[in-house]
Order: sequence, then structure tokens, then C-alpha cells
Amino acid sequence: MKKDMGKDLNNKMFCFQCEQTAGCAGCMGAAGVCGKTANTSRLQDELTGAVIGLAKSCGHNEKSERTDRIIIEGLFTTVTNVNFNDKTLEDMIEKVHKEKEAIAPNCITCAAPCGNTEDFDMNLLWNEDEDIRSLKSLILFGIRG
Repeated sequence: MKKDMGKDLNNKMFCFQCEQTAGCAGCMGAAGVCGKTANTSRLQDELTGAVIGLAKSCGHNEKSERTDRIIIEGLFTTVTNVNFNDKTLEDMIEKVHKEKEAIAPNCITCAAPCGNTEDFDMNLLWNEDEDIRSLKSLILFGIRG
């Protein structure tokens, strides 16, 4: 994968989540072989980053069973070829953010943000050193499915 692939994924995508990837090298462009659009891919990454932010917020705040269910639901929503509905993804992102606000209500208005509850920027992953990116992707797609 090219360096800086994740810089602008609004109009194009890079996805190597499933076995259908073009030439076993990943799908790029407006849509994947499976039918996933670039926008859907971006929303799945945004949802993954939001779920990571929710999980991070549990480190310093008490979570509930509802929190666990939302994390699992968020991850399941990104499983390979399960949900390409952008509205469903947007709704799930909102649900994750609301849960994060319920767990850490003061973080949204904090004058000195510590970063403990921020969503993870997936571009940081896609622009990592190739070996680091590969290892993190292996873990991520193992969890996402």
C-alpha cells in the first residue's frame, strides 16, 4: 500500500478487509469488489475509531453492560459484508458517541483535553510504517471480522 493512502478517503477507498479484494491487494477507488462504496468504507473506519474512543473512555470511567453491548454492536456493524447502509453506520456512530458522553460527561466540555476519550483517527493507522500497519490491521480485522 502506498504511503499516505489514508490522507483523503472521502472520494476513494482502500479496503483489504475481505477475501474478495481485487488481486489480493485491496480495493481502491470509488467502490470495492464486494460493492462497498468509498463513503461506506470511510464510515466504517469512523465507527471503528469511535468504538476505540469509547473503549479508551472506559479506562478511567465506570462502564456498564450497555457499554459492552454497544462496543460489540459497533464492531459487528463493521464485520465484512454485513452492513453497507450508510445511515445505519451514521446512527451507530452517534450511539457510540452518546454512550461515551454518558460514561465521561465532563470530557466534552473539558478546557484541557487529555485525549483519553477521543475517537481514534484511522488515518494514523493507514499512514503507519508498513510493518506496524500490517500488525495493527491484523488485530483490527481479527476483531472486526
